[in-house]
Amino acid sequence: MYNWVKYRADRLWRVAATGFCFSVFSLGGLLQSLLVFPIIYALPGNREHKAHRIRALQQRTFAGFVWLMDVLGVVRAKLHNTELLAKSPGCIVIANHLTLVDVVILFAHLPQANCVVKGELWRNRYLKGVMRAAGFISNESAEHLLRGCQKALNANEAVLIFPEGSRNLPGQGLCFKRGFANVAVRTGAPILTAFITCNPLTLTKGEPWYRIPPKCAEVNVYFAEVLQPATLIDDFEDKPRAARLLTSYLENYFEEGLKRYG
Repeated sequence: MYNWVKYRADRLWRVAATGFCFSVFSLGGLLQSLLVFPIIYALPGNREHKAHRIRALQQRTFAGFVWLMDVLGVVRAKLHNTELLAKSPGCIVIANHLTLVDVVILFAHLPQANCVVKGELWRNRYLKGVMRAAGFISNESAEHLLRGCQKALNANEAVLIFPEGSRNLPGQGLCFKRGFANVAVRTGAPILTAFITCNPLTLTKGEPWYRIPPKCAEVNVYFAEVLQPATLIDDFEDKPRAARLLTSYLENYFEEGLKRYG
């Protein structure tokens, strides 16, 4: 009886803590848009400099959110092979998309980070102001995506892209979209790969935030290697074909890698 009561109390605490964390995240984004960003935009500098300052602020905010989830026992994040992060500026950083907090964890730790955000999130009332002010990259069209990534890579930023486009359903195989590969073959940028695991699974696609696992989830991020796209496939000059081959190659690469990392 005591163990059951303790288990129920722990579960209720973590449900409340999860709700609190995401409330803080949403409210924080809104308050920053209303109160902090106008101050940053009033400071000297061009639009790119101001967007860089806002992204730096967002990285610290996201790092604080990751810390808050850890302290409250909601999610604990562990990063491996972090020495590769020093090579990430000027790279396309790709990872499988497993949970709602993947992007927060990765963005908090990538030096000089920028991020590709799916078009529908630009219409979110809490997030659109943050993303626009930070100069994040929309995947609303191939033209927007390529132009935004090229600009960020030219500025030696690490561009975070999830090739699946959105979170994958648990148990389903990976299905990479071609946008990231089009960017890679047209810019020639190196690719830093990162494998993400979560045990037990939480905050997956289609799962409400309050349906939490029986214990604190552990998210592991394994930075694997920096790949040169031109060395992975033949006939790199035929860009459409190269993008198709690179998409297929990296989808298989991630399928095998995720078996290795668990």
